[in-house]
Amino acid sequence: YFKNLQKQNINVLEIGSFYGSASAALFFYFKNSKIFGADINPDMFKYLSKRITSFYVDSGSRISIDEHILKKNLKYKIIIEDASHRLKDQIISLFMLFEILESGGIFIIEEIDFPEKREDMRIGQQKPDLKTILNKIIAKEDFQSEYILDNEKEYFLSHFKEISFFKGNFNEIAIIRKK
Repeated sequence: YFKNLQKQNINVLEIGSFYGSASAALFFYFKNSKIFGADINPDMFKYLSKRITSFYVDSGSRISIDEHILKKNLKYKIIIEDASHRLKDQIISLFMLFEILESGGIFIIEEIDFPEKREDMRIGQQKPDLKTILNKIIAKEDFQSEYILDNEKEYFLSHFKEISFFKGNFNEIAIIRKK
């Protein structure tokens, strides 16, 4: 998925960067790109570079995503959602941020199966989870979620190209390509 982008000058956003280890790996893989690591605890981030920016965001808060990501008016070729893994946070992140993903870009949701496997990832939150929503989209079925605004749903449905799921030894990821 990344090979054709490796030498390009792109922006990569990782939500849920924690210590920054994945951001550091992305820094070395994408040698001409800027890496943006967002986390609820940015003070934990361990890496410094002119090509790496670390900043605060609460992926479960529309206000925080708007203030700390959307208002920067940047576009990203790759967005990796690896934050809280809570049911609503995964949904909010994808549907709010899909518009700032460049055409032909890739949106990755790590541990997409956490809300279905782990009760603590869905306590007090309303189903369906993101995996169910994406499966409904693949099946061309309608879906509703209190966490998705109508304009976000319409934008996503008219701009996604492909949705794929991959299962590892322990968890699943979803990869969404944009038209």
